[in-house]
Amino acid sequence: MPAIPIFAQILSIIAMTIALLSFQQKTQKRIVLFQFCSSFLFAVHFLLLGAITGALLNFMAAGRALIYSKRDQKWAASPFWILLFSILPFGIYGASFAFFGIAPTLSNLLLELLPTLGMISTTISFRMKQAAQVRLFSLISSPLWLIYNIFNFSIGGILTESFSLISILIGILRLDLKKEQRKSR
Repeated sequence: MPAIPIFAQILSIIAMTIALLSFQQKTQKRIVLFQFCSSFLFAVHFLLLGAITGALLNFMAAGRALIYSKRDQKWAASPFWILLFSILPFGIYGASFAFFGIAPTLSNLLLELLPTLGMISTTISFRMKQAAQVRLFSLISSPLWLIYNIFNFSIGGILTESFSLISILIGILRLDLKKEQRKSR
């Protein structure tokens, strides 16, 4: 394996570790800071792999994390941001083909659409107020990114989404379905 792909895979493992550690932080600001670092490293990782759409979407996610870290300020709490971060992935999707040389074959159109839809789902989930809704929208995102990561051989990405899917499913079973069972009694 050439040196750049090895370095790219090392970056993805570091990014995965930071993403997993983010949820162990005590404050929202620290969680978001860790998410920023993880997204930025995944962006560089995808650039090194030549997975342009994944790189651009992760750069966008890093910017989104910075803005969401300022949620206590009026400008950052505006609904404008959810609209922007829900539309911008489609611009990134189109730019990947128009400006970054991805051939618009049917397989590429479908493959590059996966992380685009996953990023939109994640953006929406970040604005949900109930944890069950966050898990549900995350359950949409993770499989889409997992498939994209498999096709681009992103080891850290595959592991991150695998761990996320397991965690989401456990959360749904442990918290959401038990809650529904208690309501029906």
